[in-house]
Amino acid sequence: MRFLCLHGMGTNAQIFEAQLAQIRSQLVGQHEFIFPDGEVECEPAPGIEAFYPGPYYCFYDLPIPEKVQAAFDLIDEILEDEGPFDGVIGFSQGAALASSYILQDFKLPVPKQPFQCAIFFNASMPFDLDSTPFTVSRDGVCRYADTKEPIENFDITSTIPEATSPGYCGKFDEHTTFLRRYSLANIGHAFIKIPTTHVLGAIDGYNSQGLQLRKLCILHGQEFIEHRGGHEIPKDRNTTMKTANCIQNMFHTVLVG
Repeated sequence: MRFLCLHGMGTNAQIFEAQLAQIRSQLVGQHEFIFPDGEVECEPAPGIEAFYPGPYYCFYDLPIPEKVQAAFDLIDEILEDEGPFDGVIGFSQGAALASSYILQDFKLPVPKQPFQCAIFFNASMPFDLDSTPFTVSRDGVCRYADTKEPIENFDITSTIPEATSPGYCGKFDEHTTFLRRYSLANIGHAFIKIPTTHVLGAIDGYNSQGLQLRKLCILHGQEFIEHRGGHEIPKDRNTTMKTANCIQNMFHTVLVG
């Protein structure tokens, strides 16, 4: 099987290849993994610089319509130049991008369905390219970008919790228009209808988002494992074996239908 592998924010293709090495080595059968770099250079993810050299990339440094669309365009180019693929593997932002792309495809009158399965490591929730963008004023009030009306019971950290981190300081202002994440409330008719594997860290700050993403995926062929770590791909032998077994079970579902 052939897989498109999308790295997390502040890493790169070579880093993701190294992060997946132990799990890939335990998969049965012949598989090919394609690792592209994101197109936006950014600061390294926490702890990465000590172990891996740069440059470091992401697929979008802010979840705004133009940049998420550019990330979609990149995937379109990769599918055209290096496809077809049987599945997609994403870590963190890569998982959010993969799931967002799949959900966007399912909205089409005739979906292209570029992937038969998906593997999400420590996923953050996908952004909805069709959502009504919002802005954030200096006093922290979120407003619809078109009407300027305040969004009740909503703050930027509910959709972009990383916005409060130092790495985001100065990257946006009150005119920046953010996309909203998908949720069970706004999912509408879009749904991830292919077999999926979800790997989450119990102490990962994005654990709740990864659990929400599970609910946007059909149960048929869905595999799940939660390890004891944080925002990382597990490397210990026991967890990597369990993860590989979950992936193999998903493969079986794909092959037998």
